[in-house]
Amino acid sequence: MTLEDERACMAPLQLAGQLIVESGGEIYRVEETITRMGRALGLRDVDSFAVPSGVFISYRLSDGTVETAVRRLHPGATDLERIDRVNSVSRRIEEGTLTLAQASAELEAIRDDRRPVRRWQPLAAWICASGFSLLFGGGVAEFLLSGAVAALVELLCEGLNRARAQSMFITLIGGLVSALVPMAAALLWKDLNTAPTIAGALMPLLPGLAMTNAVQDTVRGDMVAGLSHGMSALLTACLAAGGALVAAALFLRLTGGGAV
Repeated sequence: MTLEDERACMAPLQLAGQLIVESGGEIYRVEETITRMGRALGLRDVDSFAVPSGVFISYRLSDGTVETAVRRLHPGATDLERIDRVNSVSRRIEEGTLTLAQASAELEAIRDDRRPVRRWQPLAAWICASGFSLLFGGGVAEFLLSGAVAALVELLCEGLNRARAQSMFITLIGGLVSALVPMAAALLWKDLNTAPTIAGALMPLLPGLAMTNAVQDTVRGDMVAGLSHGMSALLTACLAAGGALVAAALFLRLTGGGAV
């Protein structure tokens, strides 16, 4: 491998780390993937350090100098399929079935793949919300409405995400709609119990993956990443609840609160 080829390895290593972080992957996975890819490409002394907002990579060139780069990251929506595709590229590099140019092309294709909202996402939100509404004491009416509201919120959030709205704003709007629609429906559906309906509709908005990543990173000793993921999860949960409280306050002011 020439010196130019060694320097060219930095771009795919950075891109792999970026895709995993911005898709909701664990920090240890980012560092391990970069290290494994670098060694498989023939680089020496490969080191990586990642946090939710950036990734640092260094390795030694054949002339003895050290190549170092930093990339600023902006975590986005959770996409486990994208993480799996990056992991697949990493494994194939280790197996020797992908060249540097091919790996770079595949990672760029993953980055540029802007797929429309998956059909199963609203359905998954429907199932999740409906199940939790029953768990919280709801009946058939709550089961049906909670799922429908969650599916609607999922489509709304996807639209806002495509418009590049801030993730925290998206969560706030999702919480507001999740509470406002059931309370409005209760004006016409007198027997509707809004509490389990709203609680079920809010569940798909909660940051389960971020909470899991916070625990995993903390247990593995990545305190910075663990605290960052933990605070992000806490803030997201507070915003979802805050959106519901705003909806309740608005509904109380407009109707006197008869359906809350």
